Amino acid sequence: MKAESRKRQYILEGKIKPGFCEGCGQVTDKVFVGEWMPSDKPKVDDLLAAKPAKKSKDAKSGAEEVPSSAENQYWIRCSVCNQVHLLKEWQIQIDRELNPDELNPDDCQVYSPHGIYAKGDALYHQALDEVGVVREKQATGSGAYVIIVEFCKSGRKQLLENVQVNSGKDKTAESLTDLIKLKLRR
Repeated sequence: MKAESRKRQYILEGKIKPGFCEGCGQVTDKVFVGEWMPSDKPKVDDLLAAKPAKKSKDAKSGAEEVPSSAENQYWIRCSVCNQVHLLKEWQIQIDRELNPDELNPDDCQVYSPHGIYAKGDALYHQALDEVGVVREKQATGSGAYVIIVEFCKSGRKQLLENVQVNSGKDKTAESLTDLIKLKLRR
């Protein structure tokens, strides 16, 4: 399932985050009322619409234009003032609480300790051969970050994030110079 279709599904189920209402000026819960559909009426007969541009010779006859997901619009009602607003899909924030049981490895990012992840990201851990969802992000005492991932079978696990790789040559060179300095001090 693609992200666009997942967002559409969440909107249709009414899983919408509270947002600012221009009617009452508050951050309120939003309720899904319905989906906006374009008119069946030809644009030629519509007096309010601008005159349509002439079609080019290359345009296929009889082919209808399907609106993209960015053009999907929904009627959303404010739970406080009951005003209904027409909002585009990109304007609506959803509660995207992912369930690890519903995920496929193909839909997820492959986990690497060198990567940086956000809360709510879907991950696939190759060593565990499991999918999971990032639930929390915590800083450690050393300044590194640990992500807490909820897996289907393994439950919650702490994984490292944004680990820096030091090349082995630099480390051995440093340790040799440190050893030489220690011996010279004695």
